[in-house]
Amino acid sequence: MTTEAVRRALQASGVRPLRVPDAVSALGSGYAADAYLVRTAEGARVLRLPKAPLSYSAPLLQREARLLHVLERYDLGVTTPRGMRPIRDGRAFLGTIHEYVEGTPFASRLPGVARERLCTGIGRFLAALHAVPTVAAIRAGAVERDLWPDLYRGLIAETLPQLGGAARAWLAQTADDFVRDGGTQHAPRVLVHGDIQQKHLLVDEHGALSGVIDFGEAQVADPALDFAGVLNQLAWTDLERVWVAYRAAGGRLDTDVERRVRFYIAVVPIYRVLYGEAAEGPAERLAGIRHLAARAAAATRRGASSDG
Repeated sequence: MTTEAVRRALQASGVRPLRVPDAVSALGSGYAADAYLVRTAEGARVLRLPKAPLSYSAPLLQREARLLHVLERYDLGVTTPRGMRPIRDGRAFLGTIHEYVEGTPFASRLPGVARERLCTGIGRFLAALHAVPTVAAIRAGAVERDLWPDLYRGLIAETLPQLGGAARAWLAQTADDFVRDGGTQHAPRVLVHGDIQQKHLLVDEHGALSGVIDFGEAQVADPALDFAGVLNQLAWTDLERVWVAYRAAGGRLDTDVERRVRFYIAVVPIYRVLYGEAAEGPAERLAGIRHLAARAAAATRRGASSDG
């Protein structure tokens, strides 16, 4: 994103950075938006500018602003972006701005006590988020989805032609098995974050979960999607720790949740295949294709081992 785009967005927002070096600095980048830290006399703010294609990223940011305003009414046990508002120049949507959320993404390698503390925090947060009334979330613009027919069937159909033979066969078989075993037709629907991953889960100096950011993919859908997100950087044993805390905080797990979690995490590379090039460049798309090929190869090895 160019300096001119940042300048234009800040001018339209009415936010005035301090007159000091590095008053505006790059904070991070995701598939939907680039983020900038803006230091002001009133405190730090986060400016988020949509990335191309705008038809995908701009609506996510606008829905996120409406939903976060509603979430401020609920105690989620962590800090979420507050005061988020859209920035417009006339009718043109430029981005959003909100208060900075303190904390840092959790470390990839965690000692036992810190890992237990993190998993407990995630479980409590998800229990609180999943308990938010879906009516309020939908009223704020959250989309309600039955994830197989409304999302994954189409995503997989778009991905298959881009894969080599082995990966294509594995992905098609994985999808067929998932549908045969029930798909998502009996999955509960709750408000989910939709993009649980390391950089969105912020911890304090003691390693406790203190903040959660980036609700652009939030939707009313299968809670197993958030549990699969835990597996982006953590292990299955960690997810089981999350579930202990989730239940203790009042969350309910249906008997079929594990099957759906395993499907969502198995096919997660399809997002890199479909959206990686527009967001990060051709290498990101190729990485997704290689990731799916590796999963197909691993499945073949497991099959050969069991046959032997």
